[in-house]
Amino acid sequence: MLLLTDDRKKVKIDMDKDTRLYSAPVNPPNTGTSYTSGRDLYMHKSRSGKIFFYIYSWSMWQGVDSTFELISEEEAKDFILEKACCFGHEALSWVEIEQAKHFFGVDIFDENA
Repeated sequence: MLLLTDDRKKVKIDMDKDTRLYSAPVNPPNTGTSYTSGRDLYMHKSRSGKIFFYIYSWSMWQGVDSTFELISEEEAKDFILEKACCFGHEALSWVEIEQAKHFFGVDIFDENA
């Protein structure tokens, strides 16, 4: 799939190969319809080595299309920090926490970061 940057450059994403930094819960047990849509955060590294971040918004509801949106690194960090404040099914997994440390160079639980 191709996404366009603000300056009209093409970014070829591949959800199977790109790094998923956050995965929204998909209707876990005993939640009813609470988690039938969500937003996942991905990181794509182009052949030139440039890093791109994008949000994949999905829904399990018939007639609601999935969307993709390129975002800045700062917006990606804000997204991760927002999820770091969540509890329960929406909370970051330990894998996602370690990925955030690795890719953003920040320990999101360090109050001095």
